[in-house]
Parts: sequence; C-alpha cells; structure tokens
Amino acid sequence: MRRLKFGNKNRRKDNRKKTRGYNFFRFGFFILLALHGVGLYVNYDYWIFKMLISQHYIFTDALDTLYVQALGEENFHGNYFQDFDRMVMAVVTQRIREINQDRYTYLYSPSQFRVSREIEREDAGLVHFEALTDEVGYLFIPNIHSYTRRFVNDNRSEIAQFPYLILDLRGNYGGLLADFYRIADLFVEHGASVGYERTRWPIFTSHIEGRRVPYFNFEHIIILQNERTASAAEGLILALQGNLPNVTSIGTTTFGKGIGQVTIPLIGGSAIRASVLLVEGPGSESIHNVGITPDIFYDGDALAYALDLLTF
Repeated sequence: MRRLKFGNKNRRKDNRKKTRGYNFFRFGFFILLALHGVGLYVNYDYWIFKMLISQHYIFTDALDTLYVQALGEENFHGNYFQDFDRMVMAVVTQRIREINQDRYTYLYSPSQFRVSREIEREDAGLVHFEALTDEVGYLFIPNIHSYTRRFVNDNRSEIAQFPYLILDLRGNYGGLLADFYRIADLFVEHGASVGYERTRWPIFTSHIEGRRVPYFNFEHIIILQNERTASAAEGLILALQGNLPNVTSIGTTTFGKGIGQVTIPLIGGSAIRASVLLVEGPGSESIHNVGITPDIFYDGDALAYALDLLTF
C-alpha cells in the first residue's frame, strides 16, 4: 500500500509538471499570436498598399519600368510581390538623396554590397609602416577598417620606437567609427574626449572617451591630409589635434563628412544604408560640409615637405 501511494504521489507530481508546461506553452502561444495581430494591425495600411499595387495594379508595363529603374534590370526577378519591399526602399532612399543631397543613404544591390566590401578589404591591405630615417616613422592608413586597426595595433611596438611620426591619411575615405576609436586609443589619454555621436534620440547620443592608457608618446606627429580625407579619418585628425599638443597637419582642406551611417544586411544579399549620426570632434565641433583646414597648406609633395620639416 505504501508503494502504491508513493507511486500515485509521483504521478500527481508528473501531472502537475505537465500541466504547468502545457499552460506555459499555451500562454506563450497566445502572446505570440497577440504580437502577430498587433504587427498586422500596425502595418495594415502598408500590407493593403503592397497587395493592391504588386498583385492587382493592371498596368504591369508601368510596374516593370518602376522596378527596373529602382532596382536595375539584373536585380528585378519579375516577381512584383517579392521585390516590392526592396523597390520601395530604393525609391525612398533615392528621394532622400535628391531632397537632402545625402549620397550616403541608399539600397545596396547584392552585387554592390559584395563589391563594396571587397574594395574596402583590398584598400585596407595597402596599409603599411616604414622607417624614413632613424628617427622618423611613416604610417600610411588608406581607410578605417578592422584590418588597418589590427595592423596598427599589431605593429605598435615597432611604430613606437621612433620619436617622430608622419601619419598619412591622404585619400583615406573613412570607415567604421569603432575602428577609428580603437586607433585613437593608442594616442590619447584614458578618459580623454575623442568625439561625439549625436542621434535623433538623446538617449542614444554618445560621448566617446579614450579607453586605455596611450601606447604612443611621440615628440611630434605630422598628419598628411587632402580633399579626399573624409569621415572617420577626419574624426581621427580631430581626436589627435584636440588631445595632443605636438600635432601638425599638412596638405589641403579635408572633404568634410561629419555624418555616420549604419549599414544593415537584408535577406537575399542586399543591404540598406542610412545616415543616422552627426559626428563631432572632442570639442563638439562639426566639420560636416566644411572640412578640416590644415595647419600648413601645401599642395605639392607633402611627404617630402613633412620629412624636411622633421629633419631640418
């Protein structure tokens, strides 16, 4: 009898566990169902619009023209419903570019996205460091990329051996802000202001500060810049000028791109890119559409000129 009661007790426990598991599953199912319903309700107008145009608009020749103009003939697969969302994104971003002259907000086609990544990697591979004299090191950074960041960090002991550094950022069109911050960390003091990222939502606005004790301590740094130095490369110039007393810039006024973008991959290999940040220097200065004026304007062989200044 005792064994029977014990068995009944275990079965009751198992039944209670099964009941709790079932109730939990049922609760989760209804939550998901409710969220799905809310999603349909919130997007009701868009779904009606999408179904009406992509599935029922009678003049399909006009749709063909619209889709091809927006996506390109090679990216339009003839399925109005399937390609509708990408067509809308392409049209909207095109209108934004036309209205605001913001050429950094657009829809990448799969091939464009793939090629852009390949170009960035190829350009990053041009980064190099060399000794120009026993006292002058030369560091060329072609873009701000995870590869160039790693190169600078991996070779920091060799770079730090020289008292003078020529940092060549000519033609550097920028890259990821996070990589620029990590490069700046090697130069600026812990807690020093590196710059600001300002968004539409104050809660997401960030003040970027140096994260570690600086590794480099050069007697003098000369930065080479030109009209193609842009974006995160300009941020690096501002960070060094704003925190170090021994920095001199030589060349021409930089491009002036004080905004940052987010690129989000999409299903099918496409990607959407949009300007979402205003990027400012350590003193909250904006160089957007203005650029950075060099300390010494020089439109000739800036590298030779900089070397002469350091070895005079």
